[in-house]
Order: sequence, then C-alpha cells, then structure tokens
Amino acid sequence: MAEAAPRRIAFQGERGAYGDEATGAFFGASVARIPCPTFRDVFEAVARGTVDGGVVPLESALAGPVAEVVDLLLEFTPPIAGELRLRVRHCLLAPPGRTLEGLTRALSHPQALAQCGGWLRKHHLQPVPEANTAVAARRVAQEALEGTAAIASRTAAELYGLTVLAEDIADSPDNATRFLAVGPAVPPHLGSRWKTSVVLTLDNGPGALAGVLTAFAAHGVNVARLESRPGGVRAWDYRWCLDVDGAADSAPVKAALSEARSACTSLRVLGSYALSD
Repeated sequence: MAEAAPRRIAFQGERGAYGDEATGAFFGASVARIPCPTFRDVFEAVARGTVDGGVVPLESALAGPVAEVVDLLLEFTPPIAGELRLRVRHCLLAPPGRTLEGLTRALSHPQALAQCGGWLRKHHLQPVPEANTAVAARRVAQEALEGTAAIASRTAAELYGLTVLAEDIADSPDNATRFLAVGPAVPPHLGSRWKTSVVLTLDNGPGALAGVLTAFAAHGVNVARLESRPGGVRAWDYRWCLDVDGAADSAPVKAALSEARSACTSLRVLGSYALSD
C-alpha cells in the first residue's frame, strides 16, 4: 500500500521562522510546511483547501494579542484545531568565524528587537528591523555583511549555516507565544485540557458585558482571555472575543454558553479544541 502523503500545513514567514518551528511542534517533523508571505495568505489557503491546515500566532506573552490574526479569525472563521504554547528562545546568529566583539548591529523582526532591547544596549549593538526573524538570518548568511548578526531561532541557525553566538537573549525569561492550528487538520498528541473560543456582540448598555461574565462565573467556568475588536460595520460597535477553559460540550461550559446567549445580541463558538502539553 502506498504511503500517505504528508499533510500540508501553511504558516506565515520563511523556513526557520518561529511559525515554522511551531508547525513542526504541532504536526511533527514529517509535515510539509508551506511558507506564506502574509497571515491573510495562510487563511486564504486554508479556506481554498489548497493546504490541510494552517498555524498562526494568536498572542505573545510580552507583546499581547496579534490583532491582525484575531481579525482574520473573525473574518474567515476556520475551525480551530488546537493550541500550542511555544517558548521563544531568541539567539544571536552570525556567519562562522565571527565573534560577538566584532559586531556592531543586529537584524531581526521589530518585535524580536524590542524583546531583546536591554541585551542589545548592553552589548552596544544597533537594532535593524527586518521583515521577520528568518529573513534576517537568511540575509546575514547570504550577504555576510561586516559587523552584522541576526536575532532568530536555533532552527534558523541550523537551516542557514550560522553560528549561535548567544542564546536566550530576550530580556524576559517568560517569552512565549500562543499558536493556533486552524483548518481541518487536527494535530496529533494534544493534551487533555480544552479551551473554547467565542465571539459575541452586545447591546451598548450598562451591565451588558457583566451579564455575560456572570453567566460563566455562575457555572464555574474561567474566562481565560477577553478582548474587543471593531465590529466592522458601524463606528464604535465592537465584537468581544472570549476564551474560556473547558470543552464546549462539557456540562458547565454548555450551560454557561446557553445562559450567556440571553445577555447577547449574537454569540458564536469559533472553536473548541485541545491544548498541547
């Protein structure tokens, strides 16, 4: 019997980016990783069915939600198949033979540069923005610019033949990103903990949001994330995005959702999915 073709999973960026790393962590080393220039390209590929699924970052522990991804989730409403928390370990990468003492600047994504700002100042390195961490690593490898390094992952170093001069250089040790798997492909080996993501709209009146939150509290359901996004139709109308702990078909969440609906003008479950251990 012929061996099944590996699943095709889209991510934003290039090989060696943290999205690439998260895709491998979700689906295993044998998955076919499909790089896409933008987050919208990932969602469009999933919607067209040209890939089996996608992997996108939802939230950084240090920088907060990725607003563009949240808005695309609301626009495309793909099934959410799983969540992964990836430890982001920024490394300083340079061509073989270079040393830290000979460097004057570091290339990377602006968010990575900001997360390593204290370390860069301490070592007198000028931050230089690039499109993403993998682009920075590839440019440093290909152009071998004098005095120039990249901030990216160890995976990028291995992929582009660079030397890791320093590891874990982010200013905070708690640097992590929550990634979602979107589309029909469900990652293997997810854990036993579940989460449910909901989007709702409310009448603009006193206590409207409190009524929703009270419904979850009354049934012992923890609201793990709450944020508002523009409604997209009328000015100053908002949609509320909630993540709650537990599966949508569990008794407490099911009862809380039913009660919350009476306090909303609309409520839709975006997905109920397991978290990676």
